[in-house]
Amino acid sequence: MQWDVLSFGETMIRLSVPVGERLEMTSSLEVRIGGAESNVAVALARLGRRAAWCSVLPQNPLGRRIAGELRWHGVDISPVHWVERGRVGIYFLDTGAAPRPTQVLYDRAGSAIATADPDSIDLSMVARARLLHLTGITPALSPACREIARRLVERAGQLGVPLCFDVNYRSLLWTPAEAAEALAPFCRAASVLICGRGDASTIWGLDGSPDQVLAGLVELFHAPVTVLTLGDEGALAQTGDGQRFQAPPVQATVVDRVGAGDAFAAGFLHGYLDDGDVARALRYGVALAALKLTLHGDLALVTLAELEAIVAGIPRAIVR
Repeated sequence: MQWDVLSFGETMIRLSVPVGERLEMTSSLEVRIGGAESNVAVALARLGRRAAWCSVLPQNPLGRRIAGELRWHGVDISPVHWVERGRVGIYFLDTGAAPRPTQVLYDRAGSAIATADPDSIDLSMVARARLLHLTGITPALSPACREIARRLVERAGQLGVPLCFDVNYRSLLWTPAEAAEALAPFCRAASVLICGRGDASTIWGLDGSPDQVLAGLVELFHAPVTVLTLGDEGALAQTGDGQRFQAPPVQATVVDRVGAGDAFAAGFLHGYLDDGDVARALRYGVALAALKLTLHGDLALVTLAELEAIVAGIPRAIVR
């Protein structure tokens, strides 16, 4: 295979307000890029994995900014479909400090990927990957994006390429009821299903202890590997044969929470890809998420040596 992981999704320009200022009054904005699927690709590429990212980008400075930065980190952007006209989505980060929360303002409607023609995406690229990674953000962007994601999953199924699907609910894009209906087929198709505890509650009404929420996800979708992320409490997983695994949290000084969930997904996949060791994958996931919390921006700019040093201190645990 040419790639370990192929992802598809939107990457936006991130404009961040300096700490201590407000968006409505600031005189400067920090420019970065961010998108769930490309965040995963960057993290994996920096860990030495062969990662590729597909999207739709306009031939303008912002499109080139996104492509150039991903390429610099080692992500293969050859699957990107370029269009002459269109726009890149933008999001503004009004950076908070306790007790004031960080707030996000999106300006992404009508982006090049949201208005893409599904027939413009070359599905044959799926055959070049060991694993396809998608999130629940992409189907929420537009009917066209939902159709592209559906076709990618269908082709992966035909080729026997496993799917990692991260639910990643965004309340600013759609309602819980809309998400529940649209995401169910993707969850059922996943070989690895990743869902946050809050998303499981919001979308499917799964509440209770982490064990109970995980059991609810397993009962709903029967994924070969189901992963429940618990934020500051670590993560749980269950395999198709009923084994349960748990990874404790890694303490971190929080600099920027954005992208921590994507870092978890990347770390999990890095630990899982070679031999399907779920316990090890969980440890890599929580470790990379913790390291991401210490960094500004969406991207987990972490080396393999840094990650291995943290993982070495996380005990292996199996919950039966």
